[in-house]
Amino acid sequence: MDQENMDQENMDQDNPVNRIVIMADNEVGVIADITGALAAASINIESLNTESAGSRGAIILTVDDYDHALYTLNQAGFKAVGDDALVIRLPDEPGALAGVADRMKQAGVNIQSMHILNRQAGHAMIALTTDNGTLARQAIGSDFIV
Repeated sequence: MDQENMDQENMDQDNPVNRIVIMADNEVGVIADITGALAAASINIESLNTESAGSRGAIILTVDDYDHALYTLNQAGFKAVGDDALVIRLPDEPGALAGVADRMKQAGVNIQSMHILNRQAGHAMIALTTDNGTLARQAIGSDFIV
């Protein structure tokens, strides 16, 4: 196999990223406290995204030392969970979660875990792990992925 075909094959493979999701109050200083705790433990932040829903928010980040970061954040008092799959934002209404589950079923994707992280301001933040991240992302659609 030539280099071009090997590169394309590598790009086509699902390449999951271990993300950390933190649910916290939407208030001044939360990001400073999170980044400070990680800096004190010599953990480098590779990406950081936030999503707010009323008085709560989700901070989603990747780091260079995943396990140490989870430990550090939980020791600092944050509700930090590891998630190597998807965080989605859905309308908080009857049938929204059933719709996601049905999309997964139709795509042949097994949901291994599902956590409702937060419900506020008419939306729910859900963390999912599945047996096939690529198919799960396709089934859900980019409009719902945080």
